[in-house]
Amino acid sequence: MGGMTRRKFMEVGAVGAGMLAVGVTHLEAQEAQQKPLRVGFIGVGGRGGGLLQTALGLPGVEIVAICDTNPARLSNAISLVEKRTGKPPQGYGEDRDPFAYRKLLERDDIDCLVIATPCNWHGRMYVDCLNAKKHFYGEKPIAITVREIEMIQEARKRNPDVVVQIGFQWAASMSRADIVRKIRDGMIGELIEGRFHRYNGWGSLGRWFNRRELSGDWMLEQAVHEFNLLWWVTQAHPIAAYARGRRNVVEPENKERNITDYYTAVLEYPNGFIVHYTHGWISPPGYTGMSCRIIGTKGGADILDCTMQLRGQQQPIRGEGPGGDTREHMQNFFDAVRARDPKTVYAGIENGIAASYVGLMIRKSLDEGRRVTFEEMLQDREELPPLVLVD
Repeated sequence: MGGMTRRKFMEVGAVGAGMLAVGVTHLEAQEAQQKPLRVGFIGVGGRGGGLLQTALGLPGVEIVAICDTNPARLSNAISLVEKRTGKPPQGYGEDRDPFAYRKLLERDDIDCLVIATPCNWHGRMYVDCLNAKKHFYGEKPIAITVREIEMIQEARKRNPDVVVQIGFQWAASMSRADIVRKIRDGMIGELIEGRFHRYNGWGSLGRWFNRRELSGDWMLEQAVHEFNLLWWVTQAHPIAAYARGRRNVVEPENKERNITDYYTAVLEYPNGFIVHYTHGWISPPGYTGMSCRIIGTKGGADILDCTMQLRGQQQPIRGEGPGGDTREHMQNFFDAVRARDPKTVYAGIENGIAASYVGLMIRKSLDEGRRVTFEEMLQDREELPPLVLVD
């Protein structure tokens, strides 16, 4: 998370500071602040619909185009925007063309995009956006195969000035950023152990989530939130991963369901830091919950709770600064677009790649029943996800 620190970024103002940093004139900066950003949406289902509602509540944002290949969702989203703003955005995708989103990339009058589609489309769409030099807020995961990540990295090298924010909204909390800074500054000492888990209730989300080729499986579709926290703290990739788990527990009769219902993994990081991560959809009422804790030689930190406890002290240390979630994450993206500065986003392409790498290591270990190194994961030549429409 290079560039200007978050605290300074918030103090001096994203637009003015970012634009001056890239050599934009004062007049241009003023015009950019006064002129609303023209935004297009690709995918307005569950998560995309929520992002649309959030964007409509942010200042200086005009929704001018929406693409969704589900005609009912597209119509509802257009009606929502018209009701809230008095202006209907142009719709795309009603004819079920899977590549209708590319029409938004061709429009010079669209400043940036917000993308929230099923995961099998992420890699392809993000590469297309980079190559079209179109700024975008893209939902996680950034990709579900190594080959997609390679394609994104190549496109990024050619287009370094495109502003990209990945949907890791936990990164928008300033109090959490303060706790991470304190960990990195050595306040809890040398890192020994990570105690991470996500215990979902028993059940299935159904639809495309049930098919690994479309969702990437849970260690990519969902767990990348936690893996981004680990990247944020360590700025390092795991050396190796070993995982064991089970499928066909929740819906044993569903032959099309090929995702993992439960797994537990050990992640080996440099300098002896070991992370235990357990993730599943098998918990009864009262047994669900999450933990993202790190133990060091001088104390521990709860990254989700934004607190720290040192040995020998009774009172916890709380992260300084306001909280933040999706609204603040999207605002940060729009500010970075106005500033034309990709370095000021909270969770950029490197965050997305680092988080997906961990998920890919765990998935490979589960499939092969052995310890997998980072280098072995990078050599994976799994087929690209099928570019099929799913609702």
